Amino acid sequence: MDNLGSILAPRSIAIIGASPDAEKIRGRIVAAPIAGGFDGPIYPVNPAHQEIQGLRAYPSIAAIGASVDLALIAIPAERVAGALKECADAGVKGAVILSSGFAESGAAAVALQEHIGDIAKAHGIAVCGPNSVGLLNRDAQLNATFSPGANVVGAPRAAQGPGKSVAVISQSGGLGFAVYNRGRRRGIAFSHVVSTGNEAHLGALDFVDFLLPDAEIGAFIILVEQVRSASRLLEVADKAAALGKPLIVAKLGRSEAAKRGALSHTGSMTGAEYAYDAVFRHAGIIRAEDQDELLDIAAAFTSCPLPSGRNVGVVTISGGVGVWLADVCEKHGLKVPELESGLQEQLRAFIPDYGGVTNPVDITAQAMEQGGNIGAIELLYNSPQTDAVAVVASMAEAKMVTAEKAEIARIQARQEKPLLYYSYTLPSEDALSHLVDAGVQCYTSLQGCARALESLADYSAFLELRAADSMLQDVEVPTLPARAEVFTEWSAAPYLAALGIAAPEARLAQNADEAAAAAAALTGPVALKAQSPDLPHKAAAGGVVLGVEGDWAVRRAYEQVTSLPENIALEGVLVQKMAPKGIEMIAGIAQDETFGPLVMVGFGGSEVEETRDVAWAPVPFGTMRALALIRSLRGAARLDGGTRARRVDIGALARLLAVLSLFAHHNRGRIAELDLNPLVLYEDGEGLMALDALIVVQGD
Repeated sequence: MDNLGSILAPRSIAIIGASPDAEKIRGRIVAAPIAGGFDGPIYPVNPAHQEIQGLRAYPSIAAIGASVDLALIAIPAERVAGALKECADAGVKGAVILSSGFAESGAAAVALQEHIGDIAKAHGIAVCGPNSVGLLNRDAQLNATFSPGANVVGAPRAAQGPGKSVAVISQSGGLGFAVYNRGRRRGIAFSHVVSTGNEAHLGALDFVDFLLPDAEIGAFIILVEQVRSASRLLEVADKAAALGKPLIVAKLGRSEAAKRGALSHTGSMTGAEYAYDAVFRHAGIIRAEDQDELLDIAAAFTSCPLPSGRNVGVVTISGGVGVWLADVCEKHGLKVPELESGLQEQLRAFIPDYGGVTNPVDITAQAMEQGGNIGAIELLYNSPQTDAVAVVASMAEAKMVTAEKAEIARIQARQEKPLLYYSYTLPSEDALSHLVDAGVQCYTSLQGCARALESLADYSAFLELRAADSMLQDVEVPTLPARAEVFTEWSAAPYLAALGIAAPEARLAQNADEAAAAAAALTGPVALKAQSPDLPHKAAAGGVVLGVEGDWAVRRAYEQVTSLPENIALEGVLVQKMAPKGIEMIAGIAQDETFGPLVMVGFGGSEVEETRDVAWAPVPFGTMRALALIRSLRGAARLDGGTRARRVDIGALARLLAVLSLFAHHNRGRIAELDLNPLVLYEDGEGLMALDALIVVQGD
């Protein structure tokens, strides 16, 4: 990381493989920094030419004889390692390798890519790529890319200042500059675009981490096919959250076809999607589905403060479109509340009777011509009933926004709550420019506008949750053995007891007589369960009988659950007191190959396979995050009770999840799987019980 600044803001550039033909890639990377106004020396390196595009050319990097911060390398793949070694020997601090033909080309070229990483580490040279498209840094006037997406003419001049710019970091180079191109045209300010390519040395997270302290940057757009360091992701995301700078991510490669494409594109292996969703949600990372959504969200974060809630005030000159936006807002978890009567009376003073003052506020075309638009916006902006204001208008002509520009800018400058515009016609260039000058973003999609407001509210809630959550301090976490082992319900019981997880009273029987005696001692109906490391799913194999009562019934049940194949090594039969009924949940731990241990909660018993209503989170976390995880379940409302049932003990479930997270974190790398299913949840204050358990230890 020491030399990463030499890549992003070099004082001098060498271009290895430079070409005099500005139409070719190797020529474009000479022309681009010249056209971009880079004010440091540029040294083309190509032994076949003495001059390239008006610049003196050099036969080698060593022949330059001056300090070089950044080398752009665009030569055949088989020559890259040698050139990189020459750069290191000449004291070059950083390199961007534009050459392709590495891991994305298949296994035979993987060694070439690994060699690049080895050279970078051994010689202390920072390397971006290979298979990079280059980079752009606005403040350094650095355009070091061959992408045509970097060339934007006639875009609105976006406001700059603290928190106003977006940095784009992309494993896919062409897509990163496409996002930049689209965003510039709608008036979003960008500080950097970096294409990390195959990431032989530096990865996307290295660049994000380096740029986080930049006061100009208010949000990051990150396009990834694979996260190569899970622990680093959580660390960088936490730093970003501490600074209030959202990471807006497009994770590519969900489908099987996409995974094949990822292998051929950047040599990446895409991870399990449930794990990515869980980690992103836990870390406050905002996931977007396409380029427009990335930009919709980033535009809001770089122009708006965070809201204190989810109430949206809508001002519209079209009643129908205002209602439509209200519908979409509510679909995105926002509220469009009816305004209190006093505020309605203030609005009625300048809105005709055929307009609307309840919310959405329909000012009508007549009121608009009399200044009603700004009046309504300001009243809603000032109201404690609203946490954000969305203005619906037609921006096909610039007349209205030209007249209101100064007032819009005055309100927006207060930065007390989000203010966004939605144009139901495509905005004219002049109208868009006026809004951008006023510091306000204009949306052309109902979904995009609502998604932006939703993201602001979600991120605000995430920061509150992050500040409120703390780890449990009163738990003595046991250590699992280092060897691979399967713990049945009986052998797992001591670990669960140490964690404070309740289970029904039980005895282990080795024969029918012991089973009958155990049942008699427990009194009432019992369950008989075969215990074997070879039988992790014992119910499916007929190894469980429930609700058994009486000596004869217990003996018969014992014979039934022990009628197993000879290759099943039986530890004994668990005779367990039947527990009272409650809501059946499931909780557990799974080992993800990318992110490590994840804790899971959901509705359990027979439902778990049918509904798959489960949620996951990386470890460790406290009870506040655990409560949020529970609330993320689709059926979470069932836990609050209703006309036929009382609220269940959600607090006990949250504590159990927090305890499991500490157990998983303490035994990181050892737990392959832990299942508590069913986990029965009782009425509020009465706790829970784990009615079955399994721990699979994979060893260190």
